[in-house]
Amino acid sequence: MPRKHTLTKADTKDSFDRIAKTHKRKGYFLYDELTKRKITGIFPGATREFKLNTYGLKWDQIKYLADVFKEIAEKYGIRVEE
Repeated sequence: MPRKHTLTKADTKDSFDRIAKTHKRKGYFLYDELTKRKITGIFPGATREFKLNTYGLKWDQIKYLADVFKEIAEKYGIRVEE
């Protein structure tokens, strides 16, 4: 949904949180995957709901962030729509 601010709440109950229930690292798998790709700021263990702030990022950085989430989803078999 379009926003007039840079803070976006991500609700991943039907995607990353579902993977966390069966993954060996539980909720830390998403933190690990993001850290490997040099994305920081998410709390370890947060997979159900978290907030992303894109303030100050360039468009290529925002695209990278979106692509990383798509890549992680595809890695764990979560269907991704364009």
